[in-house]
Amino acid sequence: MKRIYYLILTLYRILKYLLSDTKRYANILFFVLMYQPKKILEIGVYTGRRAKEMIDAAKVFNNKIEYFGFDLFEMMNKKILKEEMSKIPNSKKNIYSKLRKSAKIRLFKGYTDNTLPKLKNTKVDFIFIDGGHAVKTINSDWIKCQKFIKKNTIVVFDDYYLNDSRIIKKFGCNIVVNKISKKLFEKRLCKLTDSFYSNYNNKVLQYKMYYVRKK
Repeated sequence: MKRIYYLILTLYRILKYLLSDTKRYANILFFVLMYQPKKILEIGVYTGRRAKEMIDAAKVFNNKIEYFGFDLFEMMNKKILKEEMSKIPNSKKNIYSKLRKSAKIRLFKGYTDNTLPKLKNTKVDFIFIDGGHAVKTINSDWIKCQKFIKKNTIVVFDDYYLNDSRIIKKFGCNIVVNKISKKLFEKRLCKLTDSFYSNYNNKVLQYKMYYVRKK
């Protein structure tokens, strides 16, 4: 019965996303239902909403889920917000309180240059990269995440920009994913598109998610 509950809940959330102005998040739940991960890693926990939704979707198939979340949490400041075109996350304590009954939770506070190497001897099934939005940060996260990847591990990048050739030189995953080897990874642009007004260039940006799977 619990699995039926989580399936109905996840399908409801997918429908809700499809009818919203953040349609692209439906991709994550589609992929979790499709690939049935037991171990999930997320860079950029923010409010913990996506973490809870991914865990619930994974529990359609597996009772025991492990979640690894990486964020600056209380270390976020105005300088970093501007440099990374980011948002202020909830506290680590708040996130843990929200998630602790859902799965086996491990949260890592700090810069991912320092925190990702702290997770050792671990392979995961699903990775969502949505931390700092600077190209340098995303590239570093991708490189450091490769030690967690095994055959068929899914990696989803947020922030693939469509309509601004200038911004992708500094922000977004475009440059990073375009360099990923097609021989080693299946990769494609996800279907759903969202828009938001960017103060960085004072225009409406269109963006998608990007899917990568280890062959």
